Amino acid sequence: MNVDRMNQLLERYYNAETTEAEEKELKRFFIEEEVPDHLHAEKEMFLQLQASMNEEPIPEGLEERLSKAIDTWETQEQRTLKIQRGTRIRHLQWIGSIAASMLIVVSFGWYLYEPIPARKDTCATPEEAYVEAQKALAQFSLALNKGMKQMGTLHETTERVEKNIQKQLNKINE
Repeated sequence: MNVDRMNQLLERYYNAETTEAEEKELKRFFIEEEVPDHLHAEKEMFLQLQASMNEEPIPEGLEERLSKAIDTWETQEQRTLKIQRGTRIRHLQWIGSIAASMLIVVSFGWYLYEPIPARKDTCATPEEAYVEAQKALAQFSLALNKGMKQMGTLHETTERVEKNIQKQLNKINE
């Protein structure tokens, strides 16, 4: 065999560019033939690969079992991530609730302890205040009288409806 060709195949083998036929050619070369000194490490590697291939065959169903194991691990990882996200959200909600409660308490406390400004008199003299009070009471009296008048109208209407109902009931009973 040509050593230069084997060196090229080895380089392609290490770059994962060889075909199955080329790999078989490399294995046959290193297992069956005498190799130069600088290729003894590769010969050892191929002999170990050959020994491991000959000693124990690949068990049947190994690929399916490995696929199932990988799927199981992926599912567990997704669950763990989902739980972590849910926990993070609950923590944020809890912290947000505490912050909102604190804001309410501080706002209420600020409202309670805020000094009430002193009220200013709008009138310069007591006589002026007396006149303003009379105006306000007159407006209140007018509004109260208007409401009382509407209550009287409502009372009259209610009495008429009651009389009508009594009349109709008497007709039905006769």
